[in-house]
Amino acid sequence: MRRSTLILVALITMTLLGIVAARETSRSRFIELQTLQNKIFALNNRWGQLQLEQATLASDTRVGDIAHQQLGLQAPRTSQIVMVKSQ
Repeated sequence: MRRSTLILVALITMTLLGIVAARETSRSRFIELQTLQNKIFALNNRWGQLQLEQATLASDTRVGDIAHQQLGLQAPRTSQIVMVKSQ
């Protein structure tokens, strides 16, 4: 009787330790999941900012202003335009 009681106590102790380990693992994984979700949110936010910046930098008006002011380019006059007919 005594031996079976000791075995039962050992099994219960092992089960309880397994439950504690499983909960700790679950908590660790949940914290890791939240951290990764926060990183995803931050990266998506940054991606949106970069897309907006690209759209601003590549706008036709801005490119035209830079071409005129910094490079000295001008739109061609009507007399400078040559029409080429397709075959």
